[in-house]
Amino acid sequence: MTQSAIALSMHARFYDGVHPVAHPVTIKATPAELVAATAAGQVVVRWPTAEIEVASDAEHEPHALLVCARQPGTRLAIEDDALRQSLAELGGNLKQAANRRPRIAPALGGVAGALALTVGLMAFAAEKLPNVVAPFVPHAWQRSLGDSVVSAMTDDMRKCTSAEGQEALQKLIDRLQQVSTYGRRIDVTVVQNPIVNAFAVPGGRLIVFSGLIDKASGPEEVAGVIAHEVGHVVHFHSMKGLLRAYGFDMMLKLVTGGYSSDVATLGGAGGVLLALRHSRDAEREADATALELMDRLGMRADGLSTFFGKLLDMQNKPTPGDKGKPKGDTATKAPRDAAEEAGILSTHPPTRERLEATKRPTTGAPAMSASEWQALRAVCRR
Repeated sequence: MTQSAIALSMHARFYDGVHPVAHPVTIKATPAELVAATAAGQVVVRWPTAEIEVASDAEHEPHALLVCARQPGTRLAIEDDALRQSLAELGGNLKQAANRRPRIAPALGGVAGALALTVGLMAFAAEKLPNVVAPFVPHAWQRSLGDSVVSAMTDDMRKCTSAEGQEALQKLIDRLQQVSTYGRRIDVTVVQNPIVNAFAVPGGRLIVFSGLIDKASGPEEVAGVIAHEVGHVVHFHSMKGLLRAYGFDMMLKLVTGGYSSDVATLGGAGGVLLALRHSRDAEREADATALELMDRLGMRADGLSTFFGKLLDMQNKPTPGDKGKPKGDTATKAPRDAAEEAGILSTHPPTRERLEATKRPTTGAPAMSASEWQALRAVCRR
């Protein structure tokens, strides 16, 4: 085999191991080395071919992942099938790039065995292990659970199906996903409901209530909230929350294949909604990721903080008719009642600190065109 370059492609992504965003790169490979460069020509990877390894092809990352000990923590995701085949022809460990398949069950089976060792270990892992396990739960299982949650939460609500509005929102989500580290499509369901809320569920599913769109002053505010939800998806916060809330019984069922995705087995949709309330650290992490994703796109990013300002105003103003009304237990309520009572003020409580931390200048490209914004505003009117 000659030392000439055998592969050129833009269909690869570079992760630097520090920021939760992907960098599109061009790959140039020879039997001696692999070089990855950004569109601006900056070389971000120069790895000896013999030292490259193919990482575990986890369910949440459907592409071949290349790593090299010379740059710990960095990864190259090879999305182009032809490029994967070309790299495999270089031999060595790269032969696995063409057909590497995930081996999640054995790893999780080991986790299941470890969980049963001692009560003390279980108590410790109850808090820590979900963060480790969640990203490696097979995507098909996460998706099944997410679909079940979406169905339970929205079955008695009218779906908003305007093609133009759905397309505008999905286009925004696709752009955010493409510069993130989440390797799967993120889908959205919009429902007609006056409450102001949006949340992510496992498997890359978002639920958006029409009240959120109606309350927004412009596309930047919607984009800020959607980017925040994509941040939760990127960090598997919903899956971590469910694992933490339902504990080892759910974990063991997941790893042994005895899991049922029916939300009823998890105590009903109200109970699931409680589990989807994120910690302050998770909210801050999603905020930071939202801003970084919008920055990667050159998108105007001031909408998140301005929307937080509106939420703080809402928080300080009691809703008419709420005085003296018992709140009850969200976990025991019907799905729609649970969602309405929680609202974005409960699932994503704004704080003055978060508002200040997310302030950005009113510069950058618009999140969507004027026609796309009008279509999104009318998404529930057809």
